[in-house]
Amino acid sequence: MEVGRKYKLFAFLNLSISILVITIASVETHVSFILPPFLATAATKLPDPAWKFQRSLVVISSYLLSASVGVIFVPLGSSIFIAVLASIIAYGIELLLDIEHPLSILATFLGVLERVSPIYILHPVIVGVLTIEGINYMISRIMKVSMK
Repeated sequence: MEVGRKYKLFAFLNLSISILVITIASVETHVSFILPPFLATAATKLPDPAWKFQRSLVVISSYLLSASVGVIFVPLGSSIFIAVLASIIAYGIELLLDIEHPLSILATFLGVLERVSPIYILHPVIVGVLTIEGINYMISRIMKVSMK
């Protein structure tokens, strides 16, 4: 199998496995509203034989920051305008801290609209992003071994 096809196959497996796990957990815990940003993040994860821990830290940090900003803005209301303002602020902070992952601001937006509590930062956000990054890491390792 050519290398390009192998990358696409592994990317598809990464997305499928990650989203299946997160979907089951989200449906069972009634937080399925968070699936769109995770679906988008998982779709951007191509297995990377030169996987770097730093890249995963950026994704994890950006989601934690975005979820935190969402929780902070919840008391101001759940209007679309507050959600957009919170998302813009979250992304601005990400840029300042050099941890931008644009898809993570959806966690801010959805968090405000759904009026989440602080537990949102841990579940589903941290669990979801750790699932995506963990599965990407495992598939990247498998791919590295299979490319030899």
